[in-house]
Amino acid sequence: MQPQETDRAPGAAPLLSVVVATCGRAEMLRACLESLLAQEGPVFEVVCVDDGSRDATPEVLADLARAHGDRLRALRTENSGPGPARNAAVAVARGEWVVVADDDTEAPPGWLAALWAARERTGADAVAYALAPWGNEGPAARYLWFRHRFTVGERPRHGYIGPAFLLLRRADWGRAGGFPETRLGAAEDYAFCLALRRAGVSIAFEPSITVRHHFEDDWDTARRKVRAAGRDGGAVYLEAGRGRAGLILHAAAKLLTAPGWCLWAYPPDLYPAALRMEALFFAERVRACSPRSISGLK
Repeated sequence: MQPQETDRAPGAAPLLSVVVATCGRAEMLRACLESLLAQEGPVFEVVCVDDGSRDATPEVLADLARAHGDRLRALRTENSGPGPARNAAVAVARGEWVVVADDDTEAPPGWLAALWAARERTGADAVAYALAPWGNEGPAARYLWFRHRFTVGERPRHGYIGPAFLLLRRADWGRAGGFPETRLGAAEDYAFCLALRRAGVSIAFEPSITVRHHFEDDWDTARRKVRAAGRDGGAVYLEAGRGRAGLILHAAAKLLTAPGWCLWAYPPDLYPAALRMEALFFAERVRACSPRSISGLK
């Protein structure tokens, strides 16, 4: 039987801790936290780490803390990146279970309860949920959404490796060592999921459980994200023991076959941009796999 709100005495530690890392997104953060704090189901807290914001983020957190008491807890780090910031949140979390959420998302009613129910239904140690677009995005944001959907897939599955929007035990987070403390432009989620796999933690993907995500709508940001995925993703997989030659061959095959698979992965108006992005990804992956580029992710 799943624990519910009434199963814990007043003042008892929460069952779940929803952790959010943020930096410089005050208005998005307000909407995100309000959507999280409105959730029902298991007893939970929200732990938000302000990773060195210079905007109104401290004021937003103080305002919401006054309204919600100890259901919202905030701390500050000095711009170390989302992975280390999430580690800092989990270090002070009180829940037996942890949920990772991003500051540029909004959770619909029933999201947390559905995620908790999926844990029991799937039988997995951890459950990954999915991102959904708002539906009014411009071309660059639409490209990033279709790229995300192609990367994570649309079917439930076990053995998930991908963006670390997860529900998992806090003890399993510790067993895996958390996110890399090295600041990365991308792929820290993959590093964490690979670490969980090495620690024996099974992850089930439930694409029917979603939050709305604000995909950035400018092409410079899109190109930066694709370059970082090629570069930092290569470093993460090398650290995990993948061979340089195998990674380059896989990236080459992906690029050579892109004229075919991009036809069904992207709508026609995004097809030329998708091909250009695959060339950028390949160049960065090759660069990441050169011997002089290899460094540890500690």
